[in-house]
Amino acid sequence: MHMDIVTDVSTVATSGIESVWLLVGNFLILLVLTALMIGFSYKAGRGGIISLIIAFYAGYALYIVFPFTDDILAAGGSTIVKAVISIALYCAMTFVPFHFIQRLTSGGFGILSFVPRFLLSFLAAAFLLTLAYHVFQISNIYTFPDPISSLFAPDEYFFWWFIAPLVGLLFLVR
Repeated sequence: MHMDIVTDVSTVATSGIESVWLLVGNFLILLVLTALMIGFSYKAGRGGIISLIIAFYAGYALYIVFPFTDDILAAGGSTIVKAVISIALYCAMTFVPFHFIQRLTSGGFGILSFVPRFLLSFLAAAFLLTLAYHVFQISNIYTFPDPISSLFAPDEYFFWWFIAPLVGLLFLVR
């Protein structure tokens, strides 16, 4: 009788740990990006995550209207090279606006607690995953887990994930 209870508890604990590990594994990329954004929000000081989120939009706009984007991407041979080039180009287009925007936002905005930082970091990470799927075509070179794909791959979700950081800024920044 005692052994049956120990076995049952062990089975429940093992299956629970496996379930949590499966969930973490499926969303690992989103968790890692969120953690990077949280770390950045603490390192960049007041308004750093706000500046970065706004710079993501400015970088996307510059990436889309840059007249040489197609030519530069055509220079890449394989899909992996094209994906790396497109991400590097987007990062370059985001870098300059970030520094200007950070100068504007560093004195006037602040996020005091962890919860708003976490939520904005999560929304920024989701924004980047959305761009990875729909703009940088990362799914052509890497197969994301089904839960991530079901959240970010459908075209009808692109708009909602795209505006999510702005909605977060609207409600979380004072």
